[in-house]
Amino acid sequence: MSGQYLSLGKKGKNSWWRYFISFLVILFFYQIIGVIPFSVLSIMLTLDNDPATNLNPETLQLEGVAPLISYLVINFILISLLIGLYIAVRFLHQRHIITLITPNKQIRWKRIFQGFGLYFFLVSVTSGVAMLLSSSNYELTFKLNSFLVFLPVALVLTPIQASAEELFFRGYLMQTLALKTNNSLIPIFGSSVLFMLLHLFNPEAQSNFFLMATFYFLFGIFFAFITIKDNSLELAIGTHTANNLFVVLILNHSRSVLPSPSIFTGFNFDPLSSLTAFIFTAVSFCFIIFKK
Repeated sequence: MSGQYLSLGKKGKNSWWRYFISFLVILFFYQIIGVIPFSVLSIMLTLDNDPATNLNPETLQLEGVAPLISYLVINFILISLLIGLYIAVRFLHQRHIITLITPNKQIRWKRIFQGFGLYFFLVSVTSGVAMLLSSSNYELTFKLNSFLVFLPVALVLTPIQASAEELFFRGYLMQTLALKTNNSLIPIFGSSVLFMLLHLFNPEAQSNFFLMATFYFLFGIFFAFITIKDNSLELAIGTHTANNLFVVLILNHSRSVLPSPSIFTGFNFDPLSSLTAFIFTAVSFCFIIFKK
């Protein structure tokens, strides 16, 4: 069954030049079109002569800007990635975008919600334990008005953001590597390494480069594993959405790449605890969801 999902890359037209142009299109939308709002806002903050607003060169955080604005400009990058990916798959490869998700004719929305619900529950438990064990590192930062304004935006954009990453890394990239190498391990490790490298630009990576590299790599391995095991991308989309939504709404960190008016905010980010909690969450998730 796992081969069935990876073999979806055979659909459509797969000449080498189509992949070459497709990656150029995706990269153009992702790293050029997508960063325009962030770049413009960064320049405005740098030139406004206001010491309270600035682009932090170390963390790449937009300081002194409402979290909603930061959230919108950063998410625009991933929305652009999704647009570029759609153009490449639909018009260059001439295949349906659904082939990046499932070999079936229809998406199993129930499976997406199963992945979302279970992972959201598990990460809530592990985060709750972490807060109890180190309560001094966390603070209640809930502000009703800011939260209510941010909530509908997060509920709309977070699933798009998570889906864009999954469609590219675990969908297009894994299927491409499987098609070109005729191997099932190379797509898993290759997509996970690239996923890790791109996320090492996040401010959290500065806390401990090795541990955070391991964290992001295992995150990619986890998403790739549940995708191949379930023979579709649905679980990974639901799980990734749950993770990101929990962060921006429930428990965020002060150095997060996505600042938000979350209910709780963590300080003194501990990469070892985060890595340990993730491993427990991922193993528990796989055991429960695949126990049959």
